[in-house]
Amino acid sequence: METGRSILLVAAICAASAPQNLSAQSGNISRVGDFSKGTAGWRSVRIDKKTPVTIFRSKTIAGVPAIEAYAKNSMALYTKSLSINLSKTPILCWRWRVSNVVTSANIAKKSGDDQAARIYLGVDLPNSIIGLATRAKLALARSRSSNEIPDGAISYVWDNQFPVGTARNNVFTKQAKIIVAQSGGSRKNQWVNERRNLARDIQTQFKTAKGKVTSIAISSDTDNTGSTVTAAFADLHFVSANAPCRFQQ
Repeated sequence: METGRSILLVAAICAASAPQNLSAQSGNISRVGDFSKGTAGWRSVRIDKKTPVTIFRSKTIAGVPAIEAYAKNSMALYTKSLSINLSKTPILCWRWRVSNVVTSANIAKKSGDDQAARIYLGVDLPNSIIGLATRAKLALARSRSSNEIPDGAISYVWDNQFPVGTARNNVFTKQAKIIVAQSGGSRKNQWVNERRNLARDIQTQFKTAKGKVTSIAISSDTDNTGSTVTAAFADLHFVSANAPCRFQQ
């Protein structure tokens, strides 16, 4: 992402529509990305008219119904609005895979802010923890784009070099937090199951227990480094704190 798009990173996560309860809930599980049943509620969002778009398509990969993301010097989000009760289902589970990592990426530099795979969560935050300058930037972005722009975002990434568990601000905006969930290419071309306590991550990164999830997005991002990579995402769902992830295959 280029320098002028710092706030658009957060803005685009919620660009699909106003928040709705678009997850399939049953007991202690809330499915938000069961691609065996289609892609209702999901859509591709372009970040910058000057940047080529990452291409998303439904595809069964190694027996798993998924969304494939093909990035060639490109960036876009595949996003869906959500309403999740994190007090009941704080755990986010998902599967992903990559063809390779973006070898020249570096999340500590604007010129290297690319990832083979990312999962974004848009978060609304209490006004009391948002500084006046940030409020002004958000207000400006909302006046130009959408009143549904969230206050912040958590981004889980498949990185090329930083250790798993690394957490830092996005280089363009402190309202977007990056957490490294996978690193390196040792597990490329295979499905990897993930489990994160999103409620805990929001509390740790934004210093509040009152954050509300408003949207989710998946992406493969290579516009800064000019790289080419293919990623895939599947079986995104939320479960209660003590429940196992419920992967379907």
